[in-house]
Parts: sequence; structure tokens; C-alpha cells
Amino acid sequence: MLAEKALKTIRQYNMLSPGDKVAVCLSGGADSMALFHFLCTHREKLEIDIMALHVNHGLREESGDEQLFVADYCRKMGAQCIITALDMNNKPKPQGLSTETWARDLRYQFFFHQADKLGAKLATAHTLSDRAETVLFNITRGSSLKGAAGIPPVRDNIIRPLIDCSRADVEKYCSENRIPFVTDWTNFQDIYSRNKIRLNVIPQLKNINSAAEKAIASFADDSREVYSLLDDLSNSLYKKAVGLGGLDVALLQAEHPAVTKNLIRNNLDKLGCLSKDNVEAIYLALWQETFKRQLSADTFCRIKDGRLSFYTPQTKPKERMPDFVPIKDGEIATFGHTTLYFSVISSQEYENFKKNNKNYLTYRVNYDILKGDVSLRSRKTGDTFTFANRNVTKTLKKLFIEDKIPQSYRDKIPVLVDGTDAVVWLGDYGTNKPFVPDENTKNILLITQM
Repeated sequence: MLAEKALKTIRQYNMLSPGDKVAVCLSGGADSMALFHFLCTHREKLEIDIMALHVNHGLREESGDEQLFVADYCRKMGAQCIITALDMNNKPKPQGLSTETWARDLRYQFFFHQADKLGAKLATAHTLSDRAETVLFNITRGSSLKGAAGIPPVRDNIIRPLIDCSRADVEKYCSENRIPFVTDWTNFQDIYSRNKIRLNVIPQLKNINSAAEKAIASFADDSREVYSLLDDLSNSLYKKAVGLGGLDVALLQAEHPAVTKNLIRNNLDKLGCLSKDNVEAIYLALWQETFKRQLSADTFCRIKDGRLSFYTPQTKPKERMPDFVPIKDGEIATFGHTTLYFSVISSQEYENFKKNNKNYLTYRVNYDILKGDVSLRSRKTGDTFTFANRNVTKTLKKLFIEDKIPQSYRDKIPVLVDGTDAVVWLGDYGTNKPFVPDENTKNILLITQM
């Protein structure tokens, strides 16, 4: 049943093409193990290459054993497994983030980095049950129509082949195929909001309608279609309204309220200060001649001379980072919250390194083309970064805004430069495309995140 549903989903949403590389986000739980087994046993039929990505957060005593379990199962299935150990217990947690959210953010940073490096699609094991839980969770928090859309089957390079399979389908598949899996005991504690929905709310809804999860998913599909249309209209309005000094208020007033509010919502989301109160206050202020509102600790909006603008005044002194941190072979350096180990090895030596150091997050730089001394510094105006597997170049400013990196964190992200001040490597993103090793590279600079 699961295999049939997954194959149908893959075809319906055009998730895979012959020759695709697929990196499965493999936790070791039943859902991800079922997905991994399904893709491994269908890789010839689908004409795809399979690998696994695993994150050991280091938060539970069982984490080390789970890492070994995942690595062993991947060997049995004949698939490469890339593992990183984060040891989060010994890292400072960002303010305002729950441990659960922080772990998720770090996990996906690793997943996205590896996918970019490998040129692979990311396969996550989200199920129909996860989809229903997410919709209810978002609605309960007061989410907009976007939140009601829940988890999409495909987003960018992320695919979810099990999105139409229930948790019962997963359990049956694991039982029939004798697939081992680990169980995270925290999933059975109703101390988290999602767990409360999974353990208490969903069972009650199934008492009303046994197909409640499917019904919620159908509602999410309708919400996604409506939101997609609304977002297209908002983006068109933005292009018309944007100009010197901000957004043309007259054009915002003339549009349907749903479209204008969504435009405002999108801007606030990018700035990290989205709330229903902020959206409503700004929308009502469009009919005022002047307006000013503090949106967060360091973000404001105002209406002046018929223009709506958002801005961050530079009133607080920034935490000063070192201008340059010189880097040498065999040296450990700390910049911001990141500790890195640098070493230079030959291309031949790197092959052995890969075999013996699979548990570390390591980046490669073409050492042969570096000019002058290598140093770490903070971002500078005009810095750009090109993704290795995509022909996309962005300024660091645009990149950080799109990825919703908090202002307070941006200067703490390490930027590796050579003697020409060219960006060689960027923390959390990897090696800048011009400096990625190729077949002619003789020496490699290894950057290992500790």
C-alpha cells in the first residue's frame, strides 16, 4: 500500500527524473526508515542514486547509538551515509528559540548545504499524519492562509514521497518488510504542542471522522491553491508600488484588502517581525497622512509623503568582531559562535580522509588558486556568493535577508577571504563556486566545523 501510494505521489507531482541524486533525511525513526527502504528498493526502477543524511544533535543519551544504527543500516542497503555530530548541549542556544526549533534549524542548514554540494534533491519522510498535525498546529497559533496550506509535497529541491501515506501505512510497511527503526521517547510525551495535537487532538477528530487526516489534507490543498493566487497578485502589486522612498500608498489602498495585507505580511515576514497586530495596524494606517510604528526591537515602519517604508535605524552599537583572523595550516580558529579547524592536504590524501572522517561537517577549497594570506572576517558591503551547484550569485545582504538571518547574527557569520579580499568560503553556506576544487586541483584546504 505505501509503495503504491508513494509511486503515485512521485508521478503526480513530478518529483523525480531518471539520473536524479536523492539525499534522504534519515533520522532512524519509522517514517524516515520506511522512506529510505522504499527508495533504495525502487532506485533501479526510478533510475536514481540514493544516499542518506543524518544529524546527531547530541541532545539525548541514545543519540550516539542511533548514529551507529543509521550508518550500519545504510551499509546494508548499499547507500552512502553522511553524518554530522552537533553536540548541542555544549553550544549556546540563540535567545528566543526553543530547543526543538533550534535543532530543526541546524538540521536543515546541514541538509541544504549537503544537497547543494551533492547536487541532490532532499527527500523528507513527512506523512499525511504530519501534514494534518501541521495544519492544526498552524491554525491554532493564528497562522494565515499560508499556514493553513501546511506541508507542500514539493518545495524547491525538497520532495516528500510519503505525503499521502498515513502513519498507519508506515507502520504496516515497516512490519511487512522487517525494517528496524529507533523510537524517540519524547514523541510520546505531551510536553510539546505538536505532540499534544498528535496524541490528544487527532484521535478525537478520528472519532468524528475516521478519515480526518485526509480531510484536513484536502483542506490544505485548497488553501495552497488560493494562497498561491493571492501571493502572485501581491507580488505583482509590489512590483507596481515599489519605488524610491518605499511603496506607493495610493496603489496599496486601491487593491483588494486581501492582496494588500498579504503584501504587508510578506514584508514583515522577511524582516522577522510578522504578527497579525502589525499587519492590521499598517493596513489601517494606509489612510493616514503620516504614521510610524515600532515593529520589533530594531525595526520600524512609517508612512510619509504617500510612501510606506520599513527601516532599521543604526542606533545601537554593534558587537565588534575582529577585522581579520589570520588562518594557517593546522590551526583552530573561532569566529562568532563558530569554531573551525583548517588543514591543507593533497587531492590524493582527501580520498582517505573521506573514508575516515564521515562524522564531521567538512568543506573543501581549491588551495592552488588562493592568492596571498587567508583570513576570516565579517561580511562587507559588496560581498557576493555563488552557489556551487546553481548558477545563482547573490550579495550577502540579499542572501541573509532571504534566509531570515537575524541582524544580530549576520556579522558573526565567518567569511573566509584570500589576499585579494575575495570571498572564498561562507559559514553555513560553503565554498564560493570559483573556489570549488576541480579535477585539476592538487591541494585542498579543508575547513572542518567543530
